[in-house]
Amino acid sequence: MFAVLAEELGLIGVVGVLLLFLVLVLRSVRLSRLAAEAGMPFHSFMAAAFGVWLGLQAFINIGVNMGLLPTKGLTLPLMSYGGSSMLVTLAWMGMLLRVHHEVMSSGRVTPARGTP
Repeated sequence: MFAVLAEELGLIGVVGVLLLFLVLVLRSVRLSRLAAEAGMPFHSFMAAAFGVWLGLQAFINIGVNMGLLPTKGLTLPLMSYGGSSMLVTLAWMGMLLRVHHEVMSSGRVTPARGTP
């Protein structure tokens, strides 16, 4: 899927997709830190695990598409064809949204300026 995206959208599309994955990973790591500050260790570990999982899977898939890594058969999260992969990724994102809700409604942490 990434190779088709690169062929159709060029460098701008590739950079855009990479930035979107980077934003997802950084936001989950930031949420992990906020959950740790709020005294929710399980929530913190879950948010960090999602960020690492998403970033690693995207990195491996993109590396395979570029020919830098050996083929592994991993899908590109949120983009590749396959119902089970999409279902698992969306379930993880739903849990991440729930962690965000729990952390923000706990009242133990104050969001930084500009945080939605």
